[in-house]
Amino acid sequence: MKRPTYTLSSIIKKVFRSGERSLPREEICSRLEASGLITGFGMDGSALLAKVLRMDQSPVRVGRSEAIIELTYQPHQLFDLAYRFVRDTHTPKTLEQIAAELRRQTQFGWNQIMRMLQLERDPRFVQYQGDARWFLAEWTLANDQVYAFCRANGITQVAARSVHHFLEQEAGVAVDAMFLPALDDRFRLDGETLYIIARDGDEEEKHAGLEAAAAVETAEEAEPEADPAEAGQTAAGTIDAGLSGASRPQSTDVQQGREEQRERSETHHHHEVHEQLHFEEELSMNTVQNQSVLEEVQQLLRQALGRLEARSAEMAQEVVAHFQQSNMQAIEVLMKEKHKNEQIALGIQQVLAATEQQ
Repeated sequence: MKRPTYTLSSIIKKVFRSGERSLPREEICSRLEASGLITGFGMDGSALLAKVLRMDQSPVRVGRSEAIIELTYQPHQLFDLAYRFVRDTHTPKTLEQIAAELRRQTQFGWNQIMRMLQLERDPRFVQYQGDARWFLAEWTLANDQVYAFCRANGITQVAARSVHHFLEQEAGVAVDAMFLPALDDRFRLDGETLYIIARDGDEEEKHAGLEAAAAVETAEEAEPEADPAEAGQTAAGTIDAGLSGASRPQSTDVQQGREEQRERSETHHHHEVHEQLHFEEELSMNTVQNQSVLEEVQQLLRQALGRLEARSAEMAQEVVAHFQQSNMQAIEVLMKEKHKNEQIALGIQQVLAATEQQ
């Protein structure tokens, strides 16, 4: 059985409530046992705590006595910025993704951020086994809720592109809940489809499904079939009626039929001519519209080039100012931005050249 499971250090962090900095060892073990988070690890709360205390980046340490366990987390602006970034995006992030965002928001270098940002110590962040991303401890897990809803409503698959809508509008998953099908063997993502897999304990539901299917088959077999003799008589009556009507043709009726056929032919011809003219008109309008869109795109690309060039001029002045202040770190940031802008400008120029050739 595979289910989303917290890492050992994350389990210990989940024990601490908001505002708590230290706890008695016995209280931690008691909360571990009561939480059910250690089920399946093959160890009790005391053994799990001892194992976490031996970790290099442990979130806890022994306090002023062996009976007291305290958090190792020390507040810093980087941790707060990382927390706000993950919270505002409401998406789990890898350490590299968080560091890249902090690199953009602050003047800290990459190596500084990676060295200082030890999220293993921050009780606001947790991880699941087999997933390198960082989640917020305040988020809940929706896997059980989604599975129960699918089984209760006979849902066996959901289109991957509509999973988000399905979770919010149909399954009623809370905004702060995470759905992690990749860590749960009750779900399987195959291409563009998410499959819900029935596991042990669902035998009654399977039996009910088989009974329902059998009932449908019985109903289909019980549908009355048409009597071949009656069908033959009906068809024969129809054919006889047609022949009796055709056996008494009149000359006036023949002439009238020919005139009606000629009128229908002329009407059909006029309709084809009208459709051809309408098609040519639409083709002309589409051509004009495509040209208008292309010109608008070219204009936007030229505006983007102009803004990049203006930014390059601004950066040249900023480099001089930072050089006078001996702020080499800021100069390094500007040089990276300049290189990126040059690459973007080159790409835009290539796109413009391609559109002009067309």
